[in-house]
Order: sequence, then structure tokens, then C-alpha cells
Amino acid sequence: MIKPLKFLGVLLLLALAVFLAHSRGLLFRKDPLALSVDLNQFSSRMGEAEVQQLLPTLGLKCAGTEPGFSLGSRVCYANLNSFHGIEAKQIAFFFKRTKLANFKIDIPWQSHQRMLDKLHEDYGAPAHEQKELHGGVRLMGWRIKEGNLFYNPVEDRNAVEWNTLLWIDHKEPSAKAMMEAR
Repeated sequence: MIKPLKFLGVLLLLALAVFLAHSRGLLFRKDPLALSVDLNQFSSRMGEAEVQQLLPTLGLKCAGTEPGFSLGSRVCYANLNSFHGIEAKQIAFFFKRTKLANFKIDIPWQSHQRMLDKLHEDYGAPAHEQKELHGGVRLMGWRIKEGNLFYNPVEDRNAVEWNTLLWIDHKEPSAKAMMEAR
């Protein structure tokens, strides 16, 4: 028979082991494909290592892109289940000259309005909204700390399977052109 003090000691050690395992993510792990991050944390000064350090649970895979690919010469990507609790499909970061130039988060059409509401909630009214379609898309854009966010405000599940939330560095020529397009 176990003496009460030994039993209490064993119970205390077991509780400590469970606490340590939980705090290190070994038990009760959060979904590694659920992302909640302030988009103001991203900057064109970040390289692949900094992006991976900011998002360690995603297990980003990185590779070179095809020569002449306009978004960047390198890409790091991962599948997602959600972004801020809103269903998402994938995230991809594109690097030019080893630094972050832009990234995208794909949002399925059924979550389109929730993402649009989240953008308004987090970043306010868009700084720009295109009135005309350009290449079949009409974008709205927000200026944030280190970049611009673009999103198609039109929900059309017949036109696209998903929408893309796009972050583009302020210095990228495409960001300026998209903000000025009417």
C-alpha cells in the first residue's frame, strides 16, 4: 500500500509533467495550420528565416520559383485551415533579392464575407477601392504599417473557387499601380 505522502508526491510529479508537456506543446497541441497573426508584423526587411521564426508551427516549405516569375525568385508556403478563425486554404510568401516582397492567403468563397468583415474590423475603411474590373477583378486596398493589403470585395463563387488576401511591400511597383487603378 502506498503511503499518503508518497502518493501525494507521485501525484504532484505527474501534474508537473503534464504541465511541462502542455507548456511545451507536447500535449493538447493547437492546430498548427490555424494562423492568427497581425499583418503589421511583416516587413520587406524580413528574409525567409525571419518569416519562419515568426510562424514556426506552419512548417513552411521553401523553393525557388520559375525564372521570370514576377512575384519573387523564392517562395515559402504552407496549407492553412484558418486565418483568425476564418477558413483558409494556403499561405505563400514570395521573396525578391532574399527579402519579403509579398505574400498571399487564399480564402474559400464561403468565407469571403467573413474575411472582408475582419479586414474592415482590423484596418478600417479601405484607402482605395477600384470602381472598374481589371482582369476580371475589382480590388480594395488598405495601407498598413509595412505594406498594402488587397482583397477582391466581390463574392462570386461561380467566378473563382477562392479569393486571395494579398500583402505587397510599399516599395513594390505593383502596389502603387494597384492603389492608383480606378
